[in-house]
Amino acid sequence: MCYSHPMPDHQITAQTVQPLERAYNVLAQIPAENVWLANFHSTNTRQAYRRAVGEFIAASGMTSPEELYQAGQAHVIAWRDAMKAKGLSNATIANRLSALSSLYRFLADKQLCASNPVSGVLRPKTGNNGLGSGKTPALTASQVRQMLDTPDIDTLKGLRDRAILHVYFFTGGRCSEPASLKVKDFRPDADYWVLELTVKGEKTNTVAIHNECQIAIRRYLEASGHGEDRNAPLFLAVKHGQNTGQPLSRNRFYSLFKEYVRKAGLPPEITPHSARATFITQAYEAGWQGEDIQRTVGHASITTTEGYNRTARKHRKSASFAVNY
Repeated sequence: MCYSHPMPDHQITAQTVQPLERAYNVLAQIPAENVWLANFHSTNTRQAYRRAVGEFIAASGMTSPEELYQAGQAHVIAWRDAMKAKGLSNATIANRLSALSSLYRFLADKQLCASNPVSGVLRPKTGNNGLGSGKTPALTASQVRQMLDTPDIDTLKGLRDRAILHVYFFTGGRCSEPASLKVKDFRPDADYWVLELTVKGEKTNTVAIHNECQIAIRRYLEASGHGEDRNAPLFLAVKHGQNTGQPLSRNRFYSLFKEYVRKAGLPPEITPHSARATFITQAYEAGWQGEDIQRTVGHASITTTEGYNRTARKHRKSASFAVNY
């Protein structure tokens, strides 16, 4: 089988969609595919695992389920090394290998393949503190303001994009969470405006939002004209200055965020997860308690939330600040 380097999700273009679609067709021919994916409760997890396996199939040039069943460690190692060469983070590579391993364990249990070729393949270390250990760059307050002020608010697209950026930076939500919002999920509650975010495990996390954030959303809805359609997606696609009535895809939220990173002249390493890291770091810096921050961002464990604070505290205590030449 041939092998070509896979591309990160945000770099996928029209040239790479076709091989990926062919890969999904191969995956669809596996009798137990739906049963395997049904083991995961989260829609985001199912999509991420399906995509990871699809990229492995596409990168390995597989054209049939039989080739997938017969893959060996050499194919897995080649894929791992190609992802590393593309600059994907250790956490991303480890997650994709875990997805592939999950499928092969399932196939082996169903006696569709002899063994799990991912087993025994060395996976990159991600660190004990995960994403909170300093792997994701956070922004300064001035950098956040620079991004928030970049969209052109004289256009519908600019108002929409500005509202999306506000949701990221004022809720600390994960990359995909704004994509699930409907108009009805933005509502007043007593003296506050809240967003009903759908988080990991298909759970709902109600977040009272900053006044600036709710104003940005309301300005967008007033301009878009769909604020009374409670079941409509909160953020709609725009074409020729008008709503199309269609929701934005999850991938579009990522590329939209990166668009304004570039326009604001900020480092290319900044991603939507940087907004989450920034939110948590800024909340700690402002003196908020870890439990309140954990509840707002929807972390299952306070340890994950505290990881961001340990990073900021570690930087503040750098011995470099003690010297004066």
